[in-house]
Parts: sequence; C-alpha cells; structure tokens
Amino acid sequence: MDERYDAADRSGPLTGLKVLDLTEHMAGPFCTMILADMGAEVVKLERPLRGDSVRAWGDGSERNPYFRYINRNKRAITLDYKKPDGKALFLRLIEGLDVLVENYRPNVMPRAGLGYGDLRAVNPGLIYAQLSGLGYDGPYAGRGGFDLIAQGMGGIMHVTGEPDGPPTSVGLPICDLGTGMWAVQGILAALYDRQRTGKGRLVECSLLETAIGFSSWTSAQWLADREEPVRQGSRHRQNAPYQRMKTRDGYLMIGAAGEVIWQRCAEALGHPEWCQDRRFATNAARMSNREALEGVMEDVLATAPTDHWVAVLEKAGVPCGPVYNYAQMFADPQVKHRGLVQYASDPELGEVPHIRTPIKMDEAIRVRTAAPKLGQHNAEIFGRLGLTRADLAALHAKGVI
Repeated sequence: MDERYDAADRSGPLTGLKVLDLTEHMAGPFCTMILADMGAEVVKLERPLRGDSVRAWGDGSERNPYFRYINRNKRAITLDYKKPDGKALFLRLIEGLDVLVENYRPNVMPRAGLGYGDLRAVNPGLIYAQLSGLGYDGPYAGRGGFDLIAQGMGGIMHVTGEPDGPPTSVGLPICDLGTGMWAVQGILAALYDRQRTGKGRLVECSLLETAIGFSSWTSAQWLADREEPVRQGSRHRQNAPYQRMKTRDGYLMIGAAGEVIWQRCAEALGHPEWCQDRRFATNAARMSNREALEGVMEDVLATAPTDHWVAVLEKAGVPCGPVYNYAQMFADPQVKHRGLVQYASDPELGEVPHIRTPIKMDEAIRVRTAAPKLGQHNAEIFGRLGLTRADLAALHAKGVI
C-alpha cells in the first residue's frame, strides 16, 4: 500500500535530536536522510546561491529526483562560514547541536578553524561524523573518492561480473549507500556512549572501508588461504544450484542450497533422477559440474514462464524468486503491501513519491516532507538564534547567507 502522512507530525525515535548536515552527493546526505526519517531535525547547510551541486543534476530543476530522494524531511539554510560573520553564526549553531555530518576533503574544516578539535571546544557533547572516499588519514587521505573508485579499490569489481568478462561495478552506488548506513550506526553508538560519559565522539567512515567491509566471506577466505576469488556471475560461491537461470520469458533465482532442498528442486522440476546422477549427487559434484547442471535445468525451465516456476518451486519448498525489472518490482503485491513507496506533498510538484528507509518501527520512521528549497528555512533556524529579518537582510547583502 502507498502511504501518506501528516507532515506536521515529526515524531520518531530520534525526535529532539539536532543534526547539522554539511554533506553533498550521496553517502553523507543518505546518512542524514536516515536520521531525518527517524525523526531527527536535520538542517542542511548549503552555499549561498549555488547550494548542493546535486541540485543541478537530472533535469536541472532545483528539486530533481536525485536531490529530492536523499534530502527529504530536512530543513535547509544557506551560510558561508568562511566569512567572519558566517563563521560566528556557524559557531552559534554548533552550541545547540547534537550531531554534525560532513564529507569534505580532510583539510577543509580544520583549515577554516572548524575541525573536530575546534568544535569540541565549543560543544564538548558534539558527535562529529566525517565521511570520506579513502579515509581521513594515511597516504591517500588527500585524494578524492567516489563510489566506483571504491568499488574498484575495495575488491567489489574484482568479484562482480561473468567468469569470462572484465571486472564489473555493481549497478547501484553500494559504497555510497553503505557508508551512509555505517555512519548512522556510528552516530547512534556515539550518542549512546554520550549518555554515559557526557562527551561527544569523532565518527569516521569511508567508501573504501565500506567496500572492504562488505567483502565478508570473500575476504575471510582470502585471508585464510590467499586464493584469489574469481567472478561467478550470479552464481553462489559455495553452493549449487544457487543462481540465476533462464526461463521461457525471463529469469529466475533459485536457491537450492543443501541436499534436502536440492532433492525437492529436482523432484519439482520432474527429474528426481538428478539426485542419483554422479555429476549432481552432492554439492561438491554440482559445483564441479555447474555448466552441465545449468544446461539440464534450463532445458526444463525454458518450457514455461517465470511465474509458473515460482509457483511450482515455492510449493515444493525451494527458495526462489523472479528477476524483476523496475516496473515489475514496484507492481509486486508484497512490495506494495509493505509500503516501500511513501508520498510527501509539495506545492509545486504535488504528491512526490519516495522509497522509505527500510526499517519498520511502527510508523515512526517515514517520509514526511519533500526536499527543501535552497535556504528555505533561513528565517526559522537563524531566528532561533535571535536574528531578526533586518539581520538576515544584512547578512544576505554581504553574501553570508
């Protein structure tokens, strides 16, 4: 079911948490988006006039899908903290903050006198989260880093793609998204620690470390035996058949890992004799004879469409599922029932669809408001610091906001 909510209701598990978002692109804004979805008040700070560079992506409108998706539920202000008046105002904002998130190059904030050490002196309880491409120290600290660079350096591309093909990137910005998720976990852990100690923390995450952290069993095996993993396409590295297979009208994922499930699979496909075939009798044998196994199975699967085989295999207790395109995915009854698409009202765009954060906690984590316009909440946020409209007009004239 598609879901719509009252934008005025900002309650959530992180209600009352104040976050300043100094991030652009994907990883940082995704981190702060999750915090905002959980009810935190996230204030996105952008450069006067230009704003986040992602605002210009896509169709070039101020709120294109790229910017809109990861900046919903946030408030927006503009501030040039490199100017004296701007820096003074920035430090006043810091006094009342719980969390600051930034993804600049390592020297940007310290050079402005606004690094973690500087801000900790202003607010000892501040949680300061740094997101970077390759890490904030070490020989590569000065390099810029993006998702695909991390996929290449972090081993993801090495193990992705068909066996006879080149290293291939994952089709989604997995390192960006993963780094945002790790940062949220680090921030929440630091907030829990602050309850005991009263002190803030520096939280560091990088795209490169995310890529290597996601390697899990693949790195564990390499560290144990130093054997390089090879690309397997959609195949599982330890079990067969556990992979994509072609049907009459598309593709099907079959997860017949283990002998009991393999027996059910063979019987459901009408070939129980496969279980006695020496090539397929054990998992080790099936791994050694994968091409032959795929050949006989796809000969059968080609006789009917994907939906037919999903029903047959599901009835037999064999884990399986269709390989969807995006239209099929969003039309799937389970996806619709779980309310993955939520809407926020916008006076110009109408009802704007979003993918919700995939955590269910009653209805407390949700999309409430569409992404803000550049500087939309200057009067509200700076007004809390005592600035009047005349003060704001003067700062605007100086290019501070």
